[in-house]
Amino acid sequence: MRRKRPDEQPGDTTGPDAERAVPDESIADEGSLAGGAIEALPDAEVLLAELNTALQENEELRDRHLRLAAEFDNFRRRTRAEQEQVRALARAEIVRSVLPTLDDLARWRDIPNESTSVEALDQGLDLILRNLAKALEEHGVERIEAREAAFDPEFHQGVLMAEAESPDRDGTISRVFSEGYRLGDLLIRPAQVEVRNWSGSAEAPPAEEAGETEASESGSAASPADEGTTH
Repeated sequence: MRRKRPDEQPGDTTGPDAERAVPDESIADEGSLAGGAIEALPDAEVLLAELNTALQENEELRDRHLRLAAEFDNFRRRTRAEQEQVRALARAEIVRSVLPTLDDLARWRDIPNESTSVEALDQGLDLILRNLAKALEEHGVERIEAREAAFDPEFHQGVLMAEAESPDRDGTISRVFSEGYRLGDLLIRPAQVEVRNWSGSAEAPPAEEAGETEASESGSAASPADEGTTH
């Protein structure tokens, strides 16, 4: 045991043991920080409750996704079935509109040859064709104008070429082999046609030949007058 110095007073911190007597503030600060961090950590029960809540929300979202997927699949099937039904109804309506024309053709076929004339049969056939065209027009089907029209590759299909009589008729349609039809902007079938082509083979005579021809014609026309003057 160390003896106290005569001049050493109780509680004096200036001696050799002064350093040992002063508490270590850094150690105290580290302990307080560690304790605060431990107190700041969430409780295990809180973490477990949050985990259960997250799992429950995830399960609810999964169930909602499955229900939406099933509803969308049912909607797609209903839409496809409705589209097929609409197409079937449209086809049935078109067939229903041409049935009277088929009936007319059947009656026209059953007419005895001895009880009618060729002219009457032609008139009946023309009436049947007009009725059929009218039935198609009621469904929006239009016939493409082709005869004597300018050739249009968008609506006409050239199958034959014919010599044009003049340059101004070059590229026009001379004959129609099968009519073309369209439904609004949709081309159903192009018209198959014969197209005129000007090759220049029927060109006018040269200017010199034309002048000689006019001179000869004027001379022959003036000859009777000259004869009358002579007499």
